[in-house]
Amino acid sequence: MPATAPVVEYRPTSAAHDHRRPAMADGMIAMVRRHREGEAYPTAEALIGNLPKVLRALCDHLLSGDSDGLGVAYRLASLIDAIEGCQGQSVLARRTH
Repeated sequence: MPATAPVVEYRPTSAAHDHRRPAMADGMIAMVRRHREGEAYPTAEALIGNLPKVLRALCDHLLSGDSDGLGVAYRLASLIDAIEGCQGQSVLARRTH
């Protein structure tokens, strides 16, 4: 079985943010966009399909005790950016039973 490269996750630190201004959602989203530059956004279908998994991972991160405010804000900003990045794409019509 081929070896896979370990996933390296970006974790913002207080040094990564300008302390002259309070941390705001738009600033964190801008940071996420700089880190994601050149990467394709997920399709609306993929985003919706992965949303429960992403939210569970965020919940686990919060409950782990290893989270801090900037780390949680970065993860939320990443989710917001992904949602905004796929706006305008068509989404599958909801099935009715």
